Amino acid sequence: MKKVLIIIGGVVLGFAVLGIAIFAIVSLTSQKMKCTSSVGNITLMYSDNTISGYTATGMSYDFDTQKQYAQSIGVEDYLDEFEDWFEENTDGVCTR
Repeated sequence: MKKVLIIIGGVVLGFAVLGIAIFAIVSLTSQKMKCTSSVGNITLMYSDNTISGYTATGMSYDFDTQKQYAQSIGVEDYLDEFEDWFEENTDGVCTR
């Protein structure tokens, strides 16, 4: 029984390390738009053709839906639209 728990723990730890490594690679290789406000902060990571990731504090972000929307209208148009929305609905600003 102890061996099974050790194996399961190792697998879980391996997946966690893999997830962190993938996030770090995406973060380091992507362009970023940082939006900060007193309500919360969000950083969108993107390339020329997709939204590749995000970090957020104090606010939620539906990554899958927003990624699809960005692909349908184009990443640059999406970033412009998101920046306008963020600045109109919070006291914050976005920088690229």
